[in-house]
Amino acid sequence: MHSENGHGIGDARTRGGLLKRLARDTRGNTLAIMAAALVPLAGMIGSGVDMSRAYMAKSRLQSACDSAALAGRRVMTNDAIDTAVRNEATRFMNANFPQRLYGTAAFAPNITRPVAGTVRITANTTIPTSIMSLFGFESLPINVSCDASLNFVNTDVMLVLDVTGSMDNDLNGTKKIVALRDAVMALYDQLAPTQQQLEANGLRLRYGIVPYSSTVNVGSLIRDANADFIANNVTYQSRVANYDNQIAEYTGEVQPPSAPVEQTYSASISQSDCDKYGQNANFGNFSRSAANGGGPAPQATWSRTFSNDESSGVDWGWPGANDTSGTNRTCRRRYVQTNTVYQVSDYHYVSTGYSYRPEVIDVSDYKMGGSVTYATNRQGQTEEGGSFDPFELANNGTGMGTNTLTWNGCIEERATVNTITTASGFNIPANAFDLDINLIPHNEATRWRPMLPQLVWRGDGTNMANAACPAASRRLQAWDRAGLLGYVNGLNPVGSTYHDIGMIWGARMISNAGIFADSPDTFGAMPVARHIIFMTDGQMDTDNGIYAFQGIERNDQRVSGMSNPSESELNGRHMQRFQMICNATKGQNVSIWVIAFGTTLTTQMQTCASNANQASTITNRDQLIARFRQIGSNIGALRLTQ
Repeated sequence: MHSENGHGIGDARTRGGLLKRLARDTRGNTLAIMAAALVPLAGMIGSGVDMSRAYMAKSRLQSACDSAALAGRRVMTNDAIDTAVRNEATRFMNANFPQRLYGTAAFAPNITRPVAGTVRITANTTIPTSIMSLFGFESLPINVSCDASLNFVNTDVMLVLDVTGSMDNDLNGTKKIVALRDAVMALYDQLAPTQQQLEANGLRLRYGIVPYSSTVNVGSLIRDANADFIANNVTYQSRVANYDNQIAEYTGEVQPPSAPVEQTYSASISQSDCDKYGQNANFGNFSRSAANGGGPAPQATWSRTFSNDESSGVDWGWPGANDTSGTNRTCRRRYVQTNTVYQVSDYHYVSTGYSYRPEVIDVSDYKMGGSVTYATNRQGQTEEGGSFDPFELANNGTGMGTNTLTWNGCIEERATVNTITTASGFNIPANAFDLDINLIPHNEATRWRPMLPQLVWRGDGTNMANAACPAASRRLQAWDRAGLLGYVNGLNPVGSTYHDIGMIWGARMISNAGIFADSPDTFGAMPVARHIIFMTDGQMDTDNGIYAFQGIERNDQRVSGMSNPSESELNGRHMQRFQMICNATKGQNVSIWVIAFGTTLTTQMQTCASNANQASTITNRDQLIARFRQIGSNIGALRLTQ
């Protein structure tokens, strides 16, 4: 082969000379070194490019894994990995790291539960190389792992539960009170693994419960905290028995017996009839004559003792009598009369009727939980005249009917103001002591009052003995399942719907201050998260004629200031108070969840919740259970643990 100028390209001499010259000439070494270095340099640059792509892919996949773990843990129920958890986690994984992103190989996340309360996700894939494939490295592995659990550090949950009469109604085939019991237990089961973990680490998860209707049952809780927080003398709408009819009492003095007095029968009679006459016994046409007479006191009384001795025959046909022979003769008899005279020794009083009015009643014994006696009628008498409430009458009178009773624990709230209307805003007036959840009682106006339905009467004479009283509330405590189940099974529907009293006591019992101070800001050097779950099956439903937590409104006028407020007016005022206490509670760093069960979720209820996501409408048992579980899943802060 030849070049164009005629010289052979493959001429051996020419090639040999060139190589020898290059070998002798050091000026060409740089070119050789650079050529030799290009191969490793290309590998280094290629590995940097491919590793950067792999790092970017792994970072993106790790973020997707974290979000998927959090999403899966959020929907986890009963501490189990089920289809819902897998679907939700996979959905978040694919949304944040679509399959084949960066050219990665297809993969499926592995979702497991390594320990109680934790969702773990692992994902393994590969990313193809570009430059490093020249050196035999076709792909790089990408592996990620993430755990998510719920951070329930010192969580206090207060259940404020509507147990009014309508909770006994069916909703889609299940009594609402039964659905509520099931939902509470579902919440407990949802949080049971977390409770165990916290207790193992010296922390706690606790529940308190406030069943409410037209009042709440917290009497024993207040008394246990301090009996002086309950008033000793309370003004009730009651009745008094008026004992103002004075009756004199007399002492009788028996006089000496009289001399025998003779009486002659008007006709001649047989000896046997004469014996009966002498003994003042009935015979023939004779009816016995009075043996006692006189009076009433202060008039003197007398008694006669009759006798007749026929052994001598002197009383039947006696000598000198008109008829002294034959079968019928004249008859006489004798009696001795004893007189009793009287003088005033004392007086007593009997009742002329009842008066229905506000009455101050001493409840110092009643509030302590012992059995107390009261009068049930106004029979009998008293030593002193006056008007007596049923307790006083039982202690001061004799002869009237009595009964015993024991305080069931339901309360009248402490003093308030009747100026709160729907236009009042959310600021609580200074003298609305019932709405001040942290105020320590220090005088009669700031103390609570025992409900006393057997002794409370409306002005029209209607007794309030059947006033509603829900189950006793429970302070925050760590429950076991059996204990909580036994408690909720004892919840029975009764009474009308007063939302404000339920929220007042829910807030009071989860406060970090006040008479209980049960929920401190920290425990075991860790913070405390506070939650109220407020569930109702109805709207505010007041009545000015029933005995509720502020007395009988038409008589006491503590909320409305009116003798006959309309239902809408009274409902509105109580609902405004509900909103006030909701607002104050959220200001105490308490998160509020509101559930409208088979009823409308009103604007006021939505406003009470801490945010829109924490207010919900539920229409059946399964939804209620699911909602309680969902709250359990969200009630603490989700966190990544790996």
